[in-house]
Amino acid sequence: MLKKNVNEFNQSVFNELNKWPILTCGDKTTGFNSMTVSWGGFGTLWNKQVCFIFVRKSRYTYEFLNKSDSVTLSFLSDEYKSAKEFFGKKSGRDVNKYLETNLHPCFEPDFNGYFIAEALYAFKMKKLYSIDLPIENLPDSIKNAYYPNDDIHTMFVCEIKEYLVTENLYE
Repeated sequence: MLKKNVNEFNQSVFNELNKWPILTCGDKTTGFNSMTVSWGGFGTLWNKQVCFIFVRKSRYTYEFLNKSDSVTLSFLSDEYKSAKEFFGKKSGRDVNKYLETNLHPCFEPDFNGYFIAEALYAFKMKKLYSIDLPIENLPDSIKNAYYPNDDIHTMFVCEIKEYLVTENLYE
């Protein structure tokens, strides 16, 4: 993959998370896990380019988000739709998602983190901050629809450190 300046990213930030990118968290010491995400966004915070994502505490990936600052979002083409669905439905506690989907984690030594080799593009990020959503402040309609069992999301703010793209995107 080619390393690009994040300012060269020219996709619609409102549509990117609807493509079900795969979040990968962890490093060589902690190990890593991946899952599909669709809630969050991109923007600027503390004079940094950031991505914010939401992960439930019950998810296996949540453990790796707390152990490591290395985080990536890998965006795959629609050719991998079934793999993205699998990453969203199955837990890394129970199954090796990479073996089951024939995707390949790629380790970046300078970053001490992983992204998915088949990605069209990926963001290498470092976790800056996290906070649990205050369920007591949410409207009842949202609490009832999304948190009937109090399985609350934590918001993670991550600084985008590098933007990677496949070489064929520029051919």
